[in-house]
Amino acid sequence: MSKDFIQHPRGTKDILPDEQKYWFAVYDIVKEKMQSFGARRIETPIIEFSDIYTRALGKGTDIVEKEMYEVKRASSVITDTLDEKEARVMVLRPEYTAGIVRAYLQNGMNAWPKPVELWYWGPNFRYDRPQAGRYRVFNQFGIEIIGDDNPLTDSAIIFLSWQIIKKLDLEQHCTLDINSMGCQLCRAKMKKKLTEYFQNFLPELCPDCNRRFIENPLRIFDCKEPKCQKIAGGAPQIIDLLCPICKSHFKQVLENLETLQIPYNLNPRLVRGLDYYARTVFEIYPSADQTRQRTLIGGGRYDGLVKAYGGEDTPAIGWSAGIERVIEEIKGNNIEIAEKLSTEICIVQVGDKARRVALPMAAKLENEGFKVTFILGKESLKGQLRSASKYGAKICLIIGQREVIDKSVIVRDMQESAQETIDQKKLVDVLKNKLNKL
Repeated sequence: MSKDFIQHPRGTKDILPDEQKYWFAVYDIVKEKMQSFGARRIETPIIEFSDIYTRALGKGTDIVEKEMYEVKRASSVITDTLDEKEARVMVLRPEYTAGIVRAYLQNGMNAWPKPVELWYWGPNFRYDRPQAGRYRVFNQFGIEIIGDDNPLTDSAIIFLSWQIIKKLDLEQHCTLDINSMGCQLCRAKMKKKLTEYFQNFLPELCPDCNRRFIENPLRIFDCKEPKCQKIAGGAPQIIDLLCPICKSHFKQVLENLETLQIPYNLNPRLVRGLDYYARTVFEIYPSADQTRQRTLIGGGRYDGLVKAYGGEDTPAIGWSAGIERVIEEIKGNNIEIAEKLSTEICIVQVGDKARRVALPMAAKLENEGFKVTFILGKESLKGQLRSASKYGAKICLIIGQREVIDKSVIVRDMQESAQETIDQKKLVDVLKNKLNKL
């Protein structure tokens, strides 16, 4: 059997046990902040109909044109019995927002009191060129607020993202960029000015940007090619082309951020790469990443998306964060993450008879409400105590052949290294007393 057979697919990764502490830590912080913000958890299917994304993201975007994974049925499936809905092309979820808006309309959330605040955590799938921090199977967390167009909501949702960055101890290592892409009225003027500018540089722009020039010249700003970035640097600033209403909206957002003491960088070239964005857009990225290839959190307004799906004209805003990128940034800055420990008591057993006693004892203590584990295998007493310490156990219960015969147990305080032998009948009361004092 070749070695390639036991390799994970390119662009994917295994999350090994030693790395799980980062995932637990990030999830706990995100969950706490989202709930305190008032958002409720939502989970949409991993597969969706492809036209959900075509309508939301734009037909000419890289995600739609190049990156979506189509879901194929097995050849043995009888397709002539499938109804029209099942016959539609399905894809693996490339991002969350489009599916959440679909769920918002399908499940009647548009009748809920506004705004509707929803947060999520889970995997997405894109066929992209793998590199550091960019995978074909990647995980995101994020939030969507549907039904509120107040500039204060823009500022609040950015504040939430910055609070999570602070809680992760990444504040000193990150930069927040912000811009406004304006509304549909502004967009016509922007496209006209940018078309006039970029048409002079078409031979120098990359093939993708030549395509973007035809479909939406604003997307050229999102290109990562150095020569395209240099050309885009001389283009008209879209912030100067905002209509009075959008200018006022954006001004209030910036004033709110200053009141909240959130440092920001006004970036007139920031557009984000998806068609549904309008008005406020922002990104949080590592300050040391001058190439802007490793955005940690990004998002903005998408006020026209609900209407594009057949709903009422409804304002909305949201952002998403790449979990793998966030964790790699935590590691890269040597930020300590403590192992998440959930064991109070560890049962250590020496000898076959003691092992037969250990499992019923663990079951009894679990029924009493204790958090219990025991060491599997045939380690020595010393080795088992080391493992118990690694698990973070406060108390070790040691059972050997003598304890089996006497129906006793050695209770060892792991912090003070003190121990005593007690009757097993008194064990529950002794443990409750000891754990209340620890």
